[in-house]
Amino acid sequence: MEAYVLLRISRQREMYGFGRSVVEKLRTIKGVKSVDLLFGDYDAILKVDADRVHNVENLVMEKVATSEGVESTVTLLCVDEKILE
Repeated sequence: MEAYVLLRISRQREMYGFGRSVVEKLRTIKGVKSVDLLFGDYDAILKVDADRVHNVENLVMEKVATSEGVESTVTLLCVDEKILE
């Protein structure tokens, strides 16, 4: 099961590159396939992969959302096109 997670990263004005440092740490989490910085309402997007919805939930709640610098998350689950047929 794949999912995308939109992140808001806390503002650390005194530390240049803080957003990039948060992204680098998130890339080391098992199950996180990619992380990219964004411009706009959200600061970063993660692509995660797990074998069940419950494992996506655990990954986001226990690893991603609790990471230093992460203010909030929005999880978007991908739908397998076979379900739509």
